[in-house]
Amino acid sequence: MSSSPEAWLLLAPRRALPALAPLIRAHAAHRPVQLVTRDHDAAPACEEIERELTHAAGALLVADVRRSPRSLLPGPFLCDGSGRKVPVGFLPLADAAALTRFASAAAQVQLRPSAPGPLALLGQWDAQVERMIDRSLRILHRPTESQCPTVLRWTADRIVRRRLLEALRVGLGAAIYFGHGRPYGWVGYHGLHARHLCHARGEPTGAMLSLTCHTASRRRVGRSFSESLVLEGVAAAALGAVSATHTVDNWWWGARLCEELAHAPATLAEWLLRACPPRAHAVASYRIIGDPLARLAGASDAAERCRAVWTAAADESPTPPSYDAWLARLAAT
Repeated sequence: MSSSPEAWLLLAPRRALPALAPLIRAHAAHRPVQLVTRDHDAAPACEEIERELTHAAGALLVADVRRSPRSLLPGPFLCDGSGRKVPVGFLPLADAAALTRFASAAAQVQLRPSAPGPLALLGQWDAQVERMIDRSLRILHRPTESQCPTVLRWTADRIVRRRLLEALRVGLGAAIYFGHGRPYGWVGYHGLHARHLCHARGEPTGAMLSLTCHTASRRRVGRSFSESLVLEGVAAAALGAVSATHTVDNWWWGARLCEELAHAPATLAEWLLRACPPRAHAVASYRIIGDPLARLAGASDAAERCRAVWTAAADESPTPPSYDAWLARLAAT
């Protein structure tokens, strides 16, 4: 993708620029930055945004917090005048402290070395999720996938919520969650909700992808879980769904994302463009929250810190033995 336009486009109210200054400087150190500012908080129409995308590799739209990800953008991509898809992320114009947390975390991610960081596969304790995780691991461990980063299995059968929140402080390159989701969080780990994320602040993750329903939806919540991930400074970017999703689409997303890691995508935008499913509904359900050009690089000591995270041994059975198996073992003794 080296022939693609390299600019980072920021569309934001002028009053948000002081809080976002660290991120603007971090991007300017690597690529051209285009600023489109306005005097009001209201978001421009999608047609206006598309006119600005000609030279952009990705765009971040900062707009009134009263606009939801679902109503503001039609999906994770918009098209420029030539029909080229450009990843566009949304950031609600929250209070100054939240914007500062996001900008600081996203700037840290931009300034990391280029090597891909550790990838964590997350998910609830569920037979179908275990199959999705197992398939992802088979793809990632193919002999040809030599460019893939360190892969960690931090599923709910291996690690409890408190330990996972601690583990998310290490500075991962990316994390993918499989399982059920709600507007306020993940069902896995006995419920990992937006209110828990303050305990995950540390070295931010590059991108957090929730391949599940509703995590970018604001239904009956003031702020979606995906929005909380970036505004709490836990990740530079998050991918989440604004509605119910189909399992087959999430399986497709998961497989393609793992396959495309072999090409060592540098940013979330590049990763999503490569892995994009062919079915329109599978794409339209999702939104990018935060910086679409978030790097997939981990903190310098992330791999070492990941090794210090305790999880159940990989060869331990994640489910209790069946009654018949228990009887057979009892008879053998």
